[in-house]
Amino acid sequence: MRCALELVTIDDVKAFTEAVKGVKSDVRLIGKDENGNEWTLSGKSLLCSLILPVTVQGHREHTAHEVDWNTVWCECEEDIYTKISRFVK
Repeated sequence: MRCALELVTIDDVKAFTEAVKGVKSDVRLIGKDENGNEWTLSGKSLLCSLILPVTVQGHREHTAHEVDWNTVWCECEEDIYTKISRFVK
């Protein structure tokens, strides 16, 4: 399954990672940066979710606010919609 997400606050990120941490399948956060380049991180890891802007931006001169937050998706082999419906756009 693949769903567009809206993770607005740090509390949203914490609640999302809490909701998916018990899922047996891999849960990935997928998106695009300001240049349209795709990135992917584990959705089960609070640390990965929190450092997403740093990881995505890497060595770029642009700041984290330039990550296109409108393109954040969750992808999982299992149907986890009921667990993440609160965050689905």
